[in-house]
Amino acid sequence: MKRYDLNGKVTIITGASAGLGEQFAHGFAESGSNIVLAARRMNLLEEIAKTLEKEYDVRALPIQTDVKEEEDIIALVESAVNEFGTVDVLVNNAGMYIVKPLIEQTLDDWHTVMDVNLTSAFLASREVARVMIQKEEGVIINITSTFGFRGTRFPEVGYYTSKGGMITMTRALAIELGKHNIRVNAIAPGFFPTSMSAEAFNDDAIRTQMIEPRTALPMFAQNEWIRGAACFLASEDARYITGQTLAVDGGYLAY
Repeated sequence: MKRYDLNGKVTIITGASAGLGEQFAHGFAESGSNIVLAARRMNLLEEIAKTLEKEYDVRALPIQTDVKEEEDIIALVESAVNEFGTVDVLVNNAGMYIVKPLIEQTLDDWHTVMDVNLTSAFLASREVARVMIQKEEGVIINITSTFGFRGTRFPEVGYYTSKGGMITMTRALAIELGKHNIRVNAIAPGFFPTSMSAEAFNDDAIRTQMIEPRTALPMFAQNEWIRGAACFLASEDARYITGQTLAVDGGYLAY
């Protein structure tokens, strides 16, 4: 990955204990940013924090956070400011899905997915905005999905809806916060071989009928290929980009 100039920045990443969240942590640390790692699994966060500090000579702060809880998110941002003095970048990465046919979905299912995927991003953006507005600078990156643009045969209506909501929220916040020199963009990953997507890649029918036919490039993604997109959007190279959603999908949405 190209090393962007993020030296001394402070980046909060939710859902940072595994998957793409861990990749974002490595990407930002490699570019010189200090990292605040947020997720529920503290043991994993602590391991990642040690790795980041050893490999990239940055500071990494693990904070156990349940993004469904408003109090946890408020405490997360407060802890980041207390430790580092500010927040420069927020990556709203926490996400989940529940696969069930519509008629079997419960209201609790719906609320759980919305709370983790969308409401947490609203709350974290609100809290970091309080910090960023004061200094008239900041970057928010929302991790949505190609599924935010279209559905598939997977019955996970809450996931599609929440990710579509993140795209619209990105535009709304970009307009509202732009006057404070705060840029808000989104990344829409396609199929990456994380633990969250392992079932799809291991299913021959899904892989050969859904993923391969809509992958324009001659290879599947590797998880580390997501790093550069986020670091670019946080960097001065993206100084005049806001309100946009960047698909990192091997051409999936081009079909």
